[in-house]
Amino acid sequence: MIKAICFLKRNPALSAEQFHRHWREVHAPLFADTPLRRHIRRYEQNPRLPADYDRARRGSEVADAGFDGVTVLWYDRLEDFHAMVTDSLYKAQVTPDERTLLDTAATCWLIAGPEQVIVDKPGGRARAQAKLLSIFQRNPRLDRATFRKHWHENHGGLFQNVPSLNKDILAYDQNPRLDEDYAMAPERTYDGVTEQWFESLDTFVASLEEPEQASMVVPDVQYMLNTSTVHFLMSAPPAVIIADEQTR
Repeated sequence: MIKAICFLKRNPALSAEQFHRHWREVHAPLFADTPLRRHIRRYEQNPRLPADYDRARRGSEVADAGFDGVTVLWYDRLEDFHAMVTDSLYKAQVTPDERTLLDTAATCWLIAGPEQVIVDKPGGRARAQAKLLSIFQRNPRLDRATFRKHWHENHGGLFQNVPSLNKDILAYDQNPRLDEDYAMAPERTYDGVTEQWFESLDTFVASLEEPEQASMVVPDVQYMLNTSTVHFLMSAPPAVIIADEQTR
């Protein structure tokens, strides 16, 4: 199982409201209601929370880069992804609609392998009303293997084992970039995507005030990541466009 995870910015000609309506009501059916569906195992849209647009970033948060949502598409194999994007129907219908909907030059995306589950509290994903999604590049001083090991064991371990960091997170997945994707698209420089589920946006913001965020998480992020390339948004619960009982 693989996932294409795409951070999207709307076409500047569209308001946020226009973007979200078009994304859900026009763009999604191009996959769900056409033969393109046969390539896809699951499709989710993660729309940015309205309250996340207007709030000031706090503490260790990076500057708002203006993303409007995150698409996640699951496939059985990398070949299914390639089959979708080379399908004549995709080129005829989806590509033109992307130009209407998106600032295509600003899209950030990668193909990830199976997620690594760091935290998964019973019922947490179902009751979460806010979800952090973050895409980033590793610190260039770290090779790929060193980065992945540290991200999973050290950074993930902070949120598993430090009570003040664990208490507000209902679920936490790490999505490392698929090895084959590096060879396929070396121009794309992102290494991973984090997904963290929270009870609410307010709970997430309050969690940033924990002293261990400053004393433990921030230094670890600075060691592990190229912090100038980190982007994130807070989304509402995902809208499931194409469901599959075998995926989350």
